[in-house]
This record gives sequence, structure tokens and C-alpha cells, in this order.
Amino acid sequence: MAEVLDIDRFKEAVKLLALYQVTLEQMDEFSTTKLYKHSIKNKMRSLEKDIESVVKSPIEKLDQTDFDVFQEIQVKVDTIMDLTVDELAQLKLVVDETREKV
Repeated sequence: MAEVLDIDRFKEAVKLLALYQVTLEQMDEFSTTKLYKHSIKNKMRSLEKDIESVVKSPIEKLDQTDFDVFQEIQVKVDTIMDLTVDELAQLKLVVDETREKV
């Protein structure tokens, strides 16, 4: 039973790492816009540093432990980053349809 919990916890941690990475990359996209005012810029930099400090060690460990899993996470992050807002909205529908078929 504990092994199942560990696998579930690992899956959730991998998802969290991917979401953190997407957040960091999206912040980079926003940093050159006029909306990125001085106070927001400082807060975003602080948040980015905090996220990077949380993500760095687990990602390095994952990369050293299982390079294929690390690469798969990066592929998924890149896929999310390439989606438009409309595609992101449609993604939920596609996932739900796929899950119903299984």
C-alpha cells in the first residue's frame, strides 16, 4: 500500500515540477511587455527565484536518476508552451473525451 502512495506522490510531484517549469517559461515571455511594470517585475523576479529554488534540486535529481522521465517532462512543458489560449481551453475537452474512451 505504501508503494502505491509513493507512486501517486511521485506522479503528483512530477506534475508540480512541470507546472512550475511552465510558469517560469511563461514569466519569461511576459517580461518584455509594457504590462510588466516595475512593482510586478520585482514580484515576478522574486517568485521566479523562489520557484527555481524549489524546482532545481528535484529536477537535477530526476535528471540524474531517469533522464527519459526528465526529457518527457520537458517535452510536455514545451507542448503546453506552444499551445494557444484557445487550444488550452480545448485541451480539457480532448482529455475528457479520451478518458471516457478508456
